[in-house]
Amino acid sequence: MYREIKIGNSTFPMSANGATPIRYRMIFGKDLISEFQNVNNNYSIAIDTISELAFIMVKSAEKADMDKLNKSAYVEWLEQFEPFDITNSANEIIDLYMGNEITTSEVKKKVRDAVKEK
Repeated sequence: MYREIKIGNSTFPMSANGATPIRYRMIFGKDLISEFQNVNNNYSIAIDTISELAFIMVKSAEKADMDKLNKSAYVEWLEQFEPFDITNSANEIIDLYMGNEITTSEVKKKVRDAVKEK
């Protein structure tokens, strides 16, 4: 799926597909599905996971060379945002990854609840 999502003052193209969790694991060394399942109202895990996911989906939409991406590239990308920019766009980022316009899954509900509590 493809969508443009506003984060802070900028709009970014984002793409989610079957390769998204594989790319996430390649760059961050973590299993994306497990990360979402482990959220359980843990705000820092939720925001970290959503930020990392946004980075992967932006770079996928930009057709970036995934072999050249690493954690340093991720941190550089994050530096353009204010502290809560990604948090404010979390619902749209999760919806794109999950392939929905409306939240119906328990995983998304847990992540959203964790984000809203902080």
